[in-house]
Amino acid sequence: MRIIARYRVTNPLPTAFCHGATLLPLENGDLLGAWFGGTREGLPDSGIYLARLPAGGEVWGPPVLIAPADGHPCGNPVLFTGAGGAIWLVYFRVWGEWCTGGKPCGKISLDGGWTWGEEMLLLDRRGILTKNKPIRVGNELLLPVYDEVRWQVGIARLDVSTVTTDWRFDDLSIGAGSGVPMIQGTLAQPEPERLLMLMRTRVGRIWQVESFDGGRTWVNLRSTMLRNPNSGIDMVRLADGRLWLAYNDTDLGREPMQWELRYPLCLAESVDGGASWRNVLLIEEGPGEYSYPAIVTDSSGIVHIAYTALRKEIRHLVVEP
Repeated sequence: MRIIARYRVTNPLPTAFCHGATLLPLENGDLLGAWFGGTREGLPDSGIYLARLPAGGEVWGPPVLIAPADGHPCGNPVLFTGAGGAIWLVYFRVWGEWCTGGKPCGKISLDGGWTWGEEMLLLDRRGILTKNKPIRVGNELLLPVYDEVRWQVGIARLDVSTVTTDWRFDDLSIGAGSGVPMIQGTLAQPEPERLLMLMRTRVGRIWQVESFDGGRTWVNLRSTMLRNPNSGIDMVRLADGRLWLAYNDTDLGREPMQWELRYPLCLAESVDGGASWRNVLLIEEGPGEYSYPAIVTDSSGIVHIAYTALRKEIRHLVVEP
């Protein structure tokens, strides 16, 4: 493992705060990044911003506001590629109370993220939010979604064998009856017939669940030994089969939430499909909030991690596995 570079995505930061980053490597070598920002989380002026790191470049371009709040604040953008090379941006927009009044929305770009179509409402149901990237299983994209009202997790599906904007949401019932509030799943496919989802919780540990039928049913819901301060996580499968997880290795500050205790930010590795984990990199030691990581790989296998730094910038770490 080798750290290649560290960059500042918010160059400059156009708002008082920023949070909830997402990354997408493009075929031409560019890297897109997005986040939400405004005066403060939950206030009516929170919009979605997009920036670009050109192929071979070392400086992120200036942020562009692509989803204005217009009195209905936005959060948790997710970038990914759909059918025909279309770039999707999904996020939530709030009507009413922050998070619990959110509904999943989306936009599509057909020119590599330079321009964006009109906003679409993906599901007219309050409290259904996004956080982490989808994975492709067969001809479908499986997007982790969650219910902020019930604190349960589920999947939204998009058929990418054809051009469509019709998302199908399941019943978001993962965690129901467990007594453990859980949100913000992150997905990987450690083996051809097995999906693994890890989830943020309120009980100080990351929980996991598995599927052996393409995410239609989920089994073996249980706690891991990985600590969690009720904060976001993200996982990716490397080309050689290893799993990497970016997370806060602490159980402090979870109830009530204390953002300033979200440190350290670490990278953990599993070589056995998620059965065990060990920390392999300290991304940020703290103190202060270093949280909400997004982790992706590009076409050459290089790993890119974006995360919130003190709510004043989005940082980008580049790692050779």
